[in-house]
Amino acid sequence: MDHLNVQRGLVNLFTSDSFRLLCLLDNLQADTLDGKRVRESQEEIAQLFHVSKGKLNPLMQELVASGCIRKYRARSGYTVTPLGELVVRHIGQLESMANEPSISTTA
Repeated sequence: MDHLNVQRGLVNLFTSDSFRLLCLLDNLQADTLDGKRVRESQEEIAQLFHVSKGKLNPLMQELVASGCIRKYRARSGYTVTPLGELVVRHIGQLESMANEPSISTTA
């Protein structure tokens, strides 16, 4: 039974809107003179993420509160923090490991 709960937890983690949004923002970052940042507006991010701005806003706030992203400057984008980059990289590694045929997913 515990194994099933762990699997459900991983599935929820890998498919959460917050994590998927963090991955999108990480991919959208572009090099600028001031470092990497997401230049797209919230409207553009919402379109790319296929959600309304009303659905996107709380997700962005959650990522800011968690320390995974921060506002670059008022009205000029976001940056994915080192913590956010670590989250993307480590969860990606976990996902790869979970998909390896050598890992048993049966109890």
